[in-house]
Amino acid sequence: MSAEQQPIPKPRPPGRYLRNAWYVAGWADALVDAPQAKTFLDQPIALFRDGEGTAHAIAGRCPHRFAPLGHGRVIDGVLQCPYHGLRFDGTGACVFNPHESGVVPKVSVPVYPLVERHALLWIWMGDATLADDAAIPDFAWLADPKWEAVRGATLAEGHYELYSDNILDLSHANFVHPALVANAFTTGKRRFWTEGDRVHVEYSQADDYLSEGISAMTGTGGRKQDFVGEVVWHAPATLYFDFSIGDPGTPRAEMTTLPSLHAFTPETADSTHYVWATARDYAVGDAEFSGVLKGILEAAFEQEDMPIIRDVHRLMAGQDFRDLKPLILTGDGGGVRARRLLARMIAAEEAGTRLAAE
Repeated sequence: MSAEQQPIPKPRPPGRYLRNAWYVAGWADALVDAPQAKTFLDQPIALFRDGEGTAHAIAGRCPHRFAPLGHGRVIDGVLQCPYHGLRFDGTGACVFNPHESGVVPKVSVPVYPLVERHALLWIWMGDATLADDAAIPDFAWLADPKWEAVRGATLAEGHYELYSDNILDLSHANFVHPALVANAFTTGKRRFWTEGDRVHVEYSQADDYLSEGISAMTGTGGRKQDFVGEVVWHAPATLYFDFSIGDPGTPRAEMTTLPSLHAFTPETADSTHYVWATARDYAVGDAEFSGVLKGILEAAFEQEDMPIIRDVHRLMAGQDFRDLKPLILTGDGGGVRARRLLARMIAAEEAGTRLAAE
């Protein structure tokens, strides 16, 4: 079949999202001279820095012939369309027309609030008048020189809530991550609770051996440890994981901690931007240690988690999670809470009402 005979694909229906919320748009230092073309919540977005270095997010489709603005160039602090050369500034306004007499069209594209904080870019995809940067989750440790982080960013196949589920239920580690097998994830104590737009999951196991991989990262091989792991889900899909260990009897505040970020921003209903980081306050400056740690985590996240979640997404075949009537196990307490809360928040937003705090 020739290219001319190929059937035109049918448009995929857009997903349902919480729009009045902060999402991670990427690492701040990844946006430099060249603009970026990305899709968030089914919307094409162009990210760029102006002449002062300030980051901006504007709609990524040129209003002239719908070319991707993020594939253009920044000239004199404004973004030039790669197709016909119209230029747009950080307010979304067209400010330059290279054609004929150079009359600038009175046209602009939508602008999305973008905040640079905690080494990340945070984007607000909803009503700009509601964007309160005080609501951005606190990941200050990512920019604190006390902590050294290894990090990554990738585009993953699968619905973003499946990725949140994966971090909220750590019992999968014993079956997906051979180097992370530990009793704490399957037989340890678990607690689940909700605070406002956050869901907490806590795992704990006293006086037991850690996994082979974690023992190697923390220098605790052959020694029993107390373990406490708390996951905090911030609606709609940014998670913090506090992994703490210590010799038996060590108070939690004195334990060694490996804080981590797992941010899932939907590209579409079928794909997810995954931004992650794990930090430590020991072996700071040890490049070899960082390389080993990053390799272990990249393998876990990108070579073990992502393929199984991709397969789950494909087998769901576009069907709603609840309609499939999933079996609920004890480890699903966090994921169930997060899904229910997010569904209520989306419904309230679509109805134009505010969700009462729990």
